[in-house]
Amino acid sequence: MSEKNTDTLKITNQFRLRAGLVYDFRCEGSRLTVFITPRERPDDVGEWRVEARASHAPDALVVTEWGATRIEALREVGRAWGSKAAEHGLPTFDWEAVVKALQDVRAV
Repeated sequence: MSEKNTDTLKITNQFRLRAGLVYDFRCEGSRLTVFITPRERPDDVGEWRVEARASHAPDALVVTEWGATRIEALREVGRAWGSKAAEHGLPTFDWEAVVKALQDVRAV
């Protein structure tokens, strides 16, 4: 009987939503959804916006950051997520593994 490594971060779903791309991840029993969109308005604070959430509940914390590139925005979300994790009970994720997984599917 072979054992599967269920602790590895992996993309479980990906799809387009409005002008952006959505990626669902699973890692160690936790879920992470990442939504990547380009600038929509001239007053947006960056070229790319990344939102991350661990739940789709109405009161779920959504971490949103901007960057000049998709990777920069994603790394900013990772930093913000890490600083809010303990206070808000967020699961921890290896954000560089998230970057790598998205690079592998050419999302960033």
